[in-house]
Amino acid sequence: MGHSRNSADAWNQFHNRWGRLQPPLRPNEEVVNALANAIEAQRTNAILLGVTPELAGIAEDTTAIDHAETMIANIWPGDTPTRRALLGRWQELPLTQRKYSAVLGDGSFNVLLYADYRAVLSELAHVLVPGARIAVRLYETPEPCEPLARLREDVMEGREQRFHAFKWRLAMALAAERGDADVPVAAIHRAFEREFPDRTALVRATGWSDADFAEMDAYKNQDTIYSFPTRRQMLDALPAAFANPRFVSSGNYALAERCPIFVADFAP
Repeated sequence: MGHSRNSADAWNQFHNRWGRLQPPLRPNEEVVNALANAIEAQRTNAILLGVTPELAGIAEDTTAIDHAETMIANIWPGDTPTRRALLGRWQELPLTQRKYSAVLGDGSFNVLLYADYRAVLSELAHVLVPGARIAVRLYETPEPCEPLARLREDVMEGREQRFHAFKWRLAMALAAERGDADVPVAAIHRAFEREFPDRTALVRATGWSDADFAEMDAYKNQDTIYSFPTRRQMLDALPAAFANPRFVSSGNYALAERCPIFVADFAP
């Protein structure tokens, strides 16, 4: 994963939590298949934004870029003649040749500051061949988005028991409330503590475990910032060199309706 001013320390520890992640935070077979279908005709030579292991074998040849050495060391399934992981930032790709036919990612834009979307897309444009395709799963804030009060009601009345889906719904409600795609993870934790002060009652309503709460508590006092753009904001960030942007379904798992695959074609 590649970030702007987000905490390198937090991302160097993220691999420790990887095994506990569930959809929508981690891709399942539906997501992998949807991404593969999106780049079927362009699968020759792909850039992978991050080291998501489930996406390492989609293209015929894959170059993954991640800024955290620990993610490469602990999450990447290993280099082979047809796949490799490089240390680097997406805003300054460690690539020089214009030879890539596809860009893949899973939640990759969401770990950037919104202001960096255009810079990353412009950087990618330097190494893509005409007709190349971007296919990246996106966590999007819906318009309209439910307020925090509605989310709290859904949780306490047992209508939202999927912890990871809840966590993203909370972040998206904050993005909508703030009118800003960028959401500090510390703000997600503060909102959780404020809206759900009684964890015993919360466990009765949801069945969430100590491991679930540990996932939320990992956000406390972090300076990492995620972004949860609306579709409009995602389209606004697209440089003119990309055409035919669209959002396609990534499956039917928890919160999939807010996790489309953003697809666009490089047409300089």
